[in-house]
Amino acid sequence: MRAKRISSICIFIAITILFTGCFNGKYDPNMTIGEQIKTRHYKGNAEDFGKNELLDEILECVEDKDVDRMKELFSNYALEENDVLDEEIEQFYESFPEINEVKNNSCASSRSDNIGATEYKYKYQIMADIYDEEGNRYYFICVWIEGYSDDPDMQGLHSIQLVSEESYWADTFTVHSWDDRPGVYVYL
Repeated sequence: MRAKRISSICIFIAITILFTGCFNGKYDPNMTIGEQIKTRHYKGNAEDFGKNELLDEILECVEDKDVDRMKELFSNYALEENDVLDEEIEQFYESFPEINEVKNNSCASSRSDNIGATEYKYKYQIMADIYDEEGNRYYFICVWIEGYSDDPDMQGLHSIQLVSEESYWADTFTVHSWDDRPGVYVYL
C-alpha cells in the first residue's frame, strides 16, 4: 500500500512539473519582455517566443510612441554602442505606417558554436509583412541575440528595420546583424 502511495505521489509531482513547464515555459509574465530577452529567462522555443511576445511588444511601443519602453528591449551593448538610438526610434515611429494588417509573421534562427570552447551565439530574426490602409506593403525585420558567451551584454534586441516594398525589391537595404552597428533603420 505504501509503495502505491509513493508511486501516486511521484506521478502527481511529475504531472505537475510537466504542466507547469507547458504553461509557464514561453515567458514569465512577471518580467518585462526586455528583461526576458536580456537574461534568456524564458524557456522553451525562442522562435515561438519571438513570433509572439516580442513582435507584439514592439508594435505596442510603436502605437504608444514610447521611446523608453522600446529602448528597454535593446541589449546593453546596443545601448552603449549607439548614442543616437533615441533619435532613430523617434524617426522609426514617425515613418511607421498606420497598420491595417500584419501577415506572414515568422522567425528564423542561426547559431554559431565552437565545439570544446565556451563561445556560442544565437541570432533570431523576426520578419513580418505590414500593410497600411492603402495596401502598401512594408517589411519589418528585427534581430535579437541570445547566448553570446563572450559578451553577455550583447544579449537582447540588436536591430530593427522597416523596409518599403520598393526598397526591398531594389535591394537598397541591409539586414543589420550582430556584426553590424546596432540600431533602428528605416528604408523607405
